[in-house]
Amino acid sequence: MGFLRYVLGPKLYMEYGTKMHEPGGLEKLGDQILSTLNLMWNIGFYTSPLLATFLYRRGYFVMDSITTLAKISTSIGIIVVISMVMRGLGRSQSASYTKMIKAMEMLKSPKTEEEGKRALRMFDFEFKSWTVDFDVKDLQSDDKKKCQVAAKNSTRSFRLAALPCEIAAYLAIQTFGIKMIYPGSVKLLQSYMRPMLISGRAKLIEEEHGIRNKVLTSDSNEIDTIFVDNRSKGSNGKTLVICSEGNAGFYEIGIVGTPLALNYSVLGWNHPGFEGSTGTPFPDQDKNAIEAVVQFAIYKLGFAVEDIILYGWSIGGYSTLWAASCFPDVKGVVLDATFDDILYLAQPRMPASLGGVVRIAIREYCNLNNTELAHNYNGPISLIRRTEDEVIAEDNQLDTNRGNFLALGILKYRYPYIFQSPQLNRCKQTLAKPLEVRNSTAADDDLCLSRLITYASDQGKKYPMAIGEDYADDVRHQMADFLLRKHFRDFKSSHCTQLPIEYFNIPFDIPVEHGFVFT
Repeated sequence: MGFLRYVLGPKLYMEYGTKMHEPGGLEKLGDQILSTLNLMWNIGFYTSPLLATFLYRRGYFVMDSITTLAKISTSIGIIVVISMVMRGLGRSQSASYTKMIKAMEMLKSPKTEEEGKRALRMFDFEFKSWTVDFDVKDLQSDDKKKCQVAAKNSTRSFRLAALPCEIAAYLAIQTFGIKMIYPGSVKLLQSYMRPMLISGRAKLIEEEHGIRNKVLTSDSNEIDTIFVDNRSKGSNGKTLVICSEGNAGFYEIGIVGTPLALNYSVLGWNHPGFEGSTGTPFPDQDKNAIEAVVQFAIYKLGFAVEDIILYGWSIGGYSTLWAASCFPDVKGVVLDATFDDILYLAQPRMPASLGGVVRIAIREYCNLNNTELAHNYNGPISLIRRTEDEVIAEDNQLDTNRGNFLALGILKYRYPYIFQSPQLNRCKQTLAKPLEVRNSTAADDDLCLSRLITYASDQGKKYPMAIGEDYADDVRHQMADFLLRKHFRDFKSSHCTQLPIEYFNIPFDIPVEHGFVFT
């Protein structure tokens, strides 16, 4: 049994405080063989339709070929067993691996469990072998499910003629579709990026004193998180920034660097199916993941909801807005390079002949509609647009940037009497070019702010607001320009550049004199 721990134990990447773990000869050879077989398996999985067709045409799916297939399978099995034994022998000769195994043994006894967990934090190894640090199902029933946002049921009637499209949409999204939307969940990409991820994780742990935790969701997915506690470093540290990465982003090398540079406390997490997180990043699983992460921040890390900022980049904006709708009292929401509706990004990237299939696949199985979701959140929100964005804009044209549509959708919902057709058309023209830092006087801004304060103090800040119903068009223009600049900011950059610290600010909020709060 002792040797089996080395054979079946997790892969060791690093012992912190030293260098990356370098496997010895036997372990290295065994790992290489197993990695090659795993690579072949992944390639075979993604090319399975072609492979199955090839084998069928060669006659391998008949009774006479069963013996041949059995011999091939047996040979591969023997190679796997021999490789695992070689790897186990090599690991047993590694001092670092032996220390890690001893720490894992300590977890089996309640008396030494905490000491074992502390010892294991000195190692970076396969996350599937990590113990659960927070299980959302352990909360009291009243705290388990904070989100009360009801999903809108589809009213699309079933048509027999559309059945082939329905089937094609389901098969497409369940196979390659979700991988195209979330390429970070592709294991081949993760294998290629793993050295960078390990290095980034080591930097967060060794230099920023980050703590890695496993969070278990309500649907039993294991979510890989990192927490950097800066509460002792000043006022910013009292605020926790929860970072939601893009569709190929990981907390190890992602957006956490910006709030960290400002000494905020930071909680990063990986989407389901990304690096250490289990599952697949379908919307329901992603929603459960971000809900569990926020619950972890509140009930385990000890942050009040009012001291949490939700920060989402690109497709992470959907996770962020869902969390905001579940926890509406958060300090604010920051959306960077985020779109309004993924359907309008997916359709131009697919053949026009498949438009119907794409629409069904998105609307039924991956309906990431940020504009619709933002209507469920009444708190402070700010948006950052990349002026050279090559992902959510067509041919880098500013007027096609989907962030424009998200901003106007939010503002039109919140201030319907200010953002009427003339003002929306005016704002669209404004957003067709880079925003000027200032095109109005401080006195004009003070006047606009005073109008908002007066209304909110009398009527409260519940959206949509009825302010502006009796305004003339010139006043609406002035207010619309003011509100757009307060909620929207340009960053001259492409989609994947790290956000500079000067662009990360607490979102604009309307000061209220008489103690009204969001309802």
